Amino acid sequence: MKKQIAFAILVILGACSDKYESLYNSAPSPGLSFNKDTVVIREKDYVNINHSDNGRLVFYCSSPNTDLNLQLSDTSGKVHIMYRGVDVVNIGPLPVIDSVVVFCAGDTAGIYSVDCLLTDRLGKVTEKELIVKCFANQPASANFFFIALGSTQLQNWPYVIDGSLSHKDNGIIVSYHYSINGQEILTNTPVMNYTFHARGTHDIGLFVTDDLGLNSDTVHHQLIIP
Repeated sequence: MKKQIAFAILVILGACSDKYESLYNSAPSPGLSFNKDTVVIREKDYVNINHSDNGRLVFYCSSPNTDLNLQLSDTSGKVHIMYRGVDVVNIGPLPVIDSVVVFCAGDTAGIYSVDCLLTDRLGKVTEKELIVKCFANQPASANFFFIALGSTQLQNWPYVIDGSLSHKDNGIIVSYHYSINGQEILTNTPVMNYTFHARGTHDIGLFVTDDLGLNSDTVHHQLIIP
């Protein structure tokens, strides 16, 4: 009797195994795609402070078996893919339904490959390579102009000094460092007022700092009060 029961269990298990194998073989592999073939980002832009769409990436996942896990692997250790503020590279599978939005960041300039593995609840896996191009941060370009406001007091010449001509690609300018006849003036806005108290030639210089702390070259203009 025991032998008959054991044999029946083996038959049932074999049938279940054959059914699972048939189901596994007939089921398509899960689909995985990206909204861009290559992610192009600026180094050390960890919080996407420039508010560009460069670091934003969407994974599109599809499967008749809706329980999906996405595993991301980067051997360089220099790529960070953030989901809700958490770096999901090399830390374990990320559960998804049909799509997931992440942000990409890189420590240093270079071209990196991230392996993406999508696994459904049957254990079927789709692998896809994500290319991340991380370019070096470039300094901003400083420039400014000045406008006389007209003096109403003796020996006072007020001017507006405007550094809004300064320009930064892929980032923002966070501070403006003026120098007027050697006197340093720091401001976080491009425009400031300054009153001169002597005629003659005055030297005005400006360099700017971007959101990653990189300084531009200093540009100088001469202001002449006759």
